[in-house]
Amino acid sequence: MRTYVPTPEWIVLDWHHACIAAELLCIQRCTGCGRWRHPPRRFCPACQSDQAAFEPVTGSGSVLSFAVSHRSLDPGWQAHAPYATLLVELDEGPRLLAATTTPPGEIRIGQRHAVRTEALSENFVLVWADPASHDEPTSMAPRARGNPHD
Repeated sequence: MRTYVPTPEWIVLDWHHACIAAELLCIQRCTGCGRWRHPPRRFCPACQSDQAAFEPVTGSGSVLSFAVSHRSLDPGWQAHAPYATLLVELDEGPRLLAATTTPPGEIRIGQRHAVRTEALSENFVLVWADPASHDEPTSMAPRARGNPHD
C-alpha cells in the first residue's frame, strides 16, 4: 500500500526541489553570514538577510531524540509499526526529523547516522537516517557553547 505524500508549498517546496535536483540532502544557508538553517525560512535569524541558497550537506549527524510509533494513521506505514522517527543534528548544525528502518530497540541517543533523501514525487522528498558505518564515532562529542549553527 502506498503512503500519503503531502504537497509542500512556498519555500518548503523550494527545499524539496533543491534536494531532488541535487539528489542529495540540501539545507538552506544564508549567503550574508553563512548560517545554516532548517526548516527553511525567509529571513536569517542571525543577520536578518533575505539572501539564501540551498546547499548540499554531508548528511552526517547524531541522534538527539526519537519517538516510537506503535500504530499509524497512514495505512502505508502500518505494516512497519513499531517504527521510529529520529531527531538528527547534522554536523553542520541544523536539526531535522528523519524516518529510519532501524528497529527502535537498536537506536541510541548520540548514535551516528547518515541522512539521505528519497524523492516520493516531483515535489516531495522523505528524509531517511541510516546508522553510520562502524568506523565512525558512535557517541556525540560535547558541543561548545555558543551558536550551534555556525
